[in-house]
Amino acid sequence: MTTELWNATRDLHHACEQHPVGGVMAVGKPPAIWYAAWLQVLLQLHEVVDQHLPSTVHRVDRIKKDIATLGITVEPIKAAKSYANTLNNSTAIVGAAYVLTGAHLMGGEIMRRRLEGFPTEHLSWDSRPEALKCLTQLRESPEVIQPARDCFKCLLDSMDEILETYPQ
Repeated sequence: MTTELWNATRDLHHACEQHPVGGVMAVGKPPAIWYAAWLQVLLQLHEVVDQHLPSTVHRVDRIKKDIATLGITVEPIKAAKSYANTLNNSTAIVGAAYVLTGAHLMGGEIMRRRLEGFPTEHLSWDSRPEALKCLTQLRESPEVIQPARDCFKCLLDSMDEILETYPQ
């Protein structure tokens, strides 16, 4: 399932990396307001997803710590709120959890080093092996492709909203 899932979500994954907001995040040089808005997106999604996952991959407390450390508060992101409201069944939760956990574990390891001067507690792990085990289980769900695509679409829509709300 892993290769099929990766192939089925690759276009949206790359679109996120190539988006103006995603691109500056990837190089570790986002405007602080964009980073604050991105943390808000992650918080809104993890507040729903985390309650269905093992504690080893929970991110809410860490994201809140990063927001507090950054010291910039932004309004909830409408695209994330709308998507979070659709996370009302196990298939949708697994798709979102796969995308978010995978992003924090894989790309997050690189991002943690690149985001110099920004708080990155949400990208650290008490037990990376346990988190990887959880990610592997999420990848094996046979119905995860469309829900994972939906999560990637939410991330793109959220980046569009960040760009529109906080033009640079």
